[in-house]
Amino acid sequence: MEDIQPIKELIEAHFNALSKKQQKVANFVLNNPTFVGTHSAAEVGKKAETSETTVIRFCYALGLEGYAELQKKITLFVFNQNTVSTLGNYFSAKKKLFNDQHLIEKVMQKDITQIDRIAEQIDKELFYKATQQLHEAKNIYIIGAGASQFPAHWLHFTLNILRPNVSIIHTETPELIRTMQEIDEDDVVITISLHRYFKEPIHIAETLHKRGITVLAITDSKLAPIQKHCSYAFVLEQTEKSTIDLMPSLISFLNLVVTGMMTFDPDYYEKQRVNYDDFNHTFISDKWS
Repeated sequence: MEDIQPIKELIEAHFNALSKKQQKVANFVLNNPTFVGTHSAAEVGKKAETSETTVIRFCYALGLEGYAELQKKITLFVFNQNTVSTLGNYFSAKKKLFNDQHLIEKVMQKDITQIDRIAEQIDKELFYKATQQLHEAKNIYIIGAGASQFPAHWLHFTLNILRPNVSIIHTETPELIRTMQEIDEDDVVITISLHRYFKEPIHIAETLHKRGITVLAITDSKLAPIQKHCSYAFVLEQTEKSTIDLMPSLISFLNLVVTGMMTFDPDYYEKQRVNYDDFNHTFISDKWS
């Protein structure tokens, strides 16, 4: 992996040689890394009370090739704040409650609070458009690797009960190339990309997005790489660093997505459910008779 000097150290090493305006940019970058990672040089210049030109010159003064490279380093800087493992964060947060007499209430209330916070952040218009496209899609493909596999499989199972032509994209199978060739503009690809951000799903989303395929991304950070390669992005931000702690909220959100899709034709989805139940009961009865 490329040896990248942390952006904080890079700025500190050059700070005294920067002009006063460039130092204003430097301070803004260090204090607002998330904003810099998700906004243009012009917007950063305005917020730092300088200009786009000063921001670009600041990048050159650090020895960078331009603003895009600064954003890349900022992204790495932000992600590296989360160096403790998901399991370590999860255990540390729960350890405080081991001897608490109100363990049940506190753990479940925390999940409820997080779900409420995420619900308030959802863009209703974006949600409406995304779920409408899911309803109208000829095929739905779902990708998730690492920690994202579990929610991807939950969504695949649930959607399969309600509509035909729902598939999981397996990134390490010989069928991948054929699947990529078959996906077209009438389809929707759902990519779940959580912290650790496995490369394969992101590369697949990038390739499909460039072809004009609708990609619906679900992630946990405004700086997540998948943000650049999708048609719709839903960011489920949380206060904890643990991906495990995000799962209750994520499943709740996926349940919302499925419900939103069904609102466009309730009768159709009810028929699909009945057909699924009838076949399932018949199949199980025949199997064990």
